[in-house]
Amino acid sequence: MKFEPTEKSDKLVIELAKVLISAMQQRVPKWQRAYIRFEASDSHHGAKGSYITDEGIFIFDVFKFNELFRLMKSLGFELREELANEDRRFCLFLLSVDSGFDYNIDFEWNDPSRWAISKIRGATGIPAGLPGA
Repeated sequence: MKFEPTEKSDKLVIELAKVLISAMQQRVPKWQRAYIRFEASDSHHGAKGSYITDEGIFIFDVFKFNELFRLMKSLGFELREELANEDRRFCLFLLSVDSGFDYNIDFEWNDPSRWAISKIRGATGIPAGLPGA
């Protein structure tokens, strides 16, 4: 689905990236890349993520990164509302950042199972469907 970004949505995406990069710099000194998968419907919203270091791929501990996840959920929900197209809203986004401060965000409007992040049943912790997953 196509959507028209707004000045506010652009600022929200930049803020999401800044929050994630800042959390990584503060908590994981030798990080290389991090992913946040924000999922939402009309009745719930939540986030999950992983990050890569020289030592491997790790799933975020939501208790250790509680402020990160509080901000991701708040900003993510605000972004979902900002990008609403009549009754349509994205069901999830995948934000990736790297230690060089590059970031990317992709939106999914139909498939709430896309880009699953897990280390169960042989999964790597990298979002499903991405290289290395």
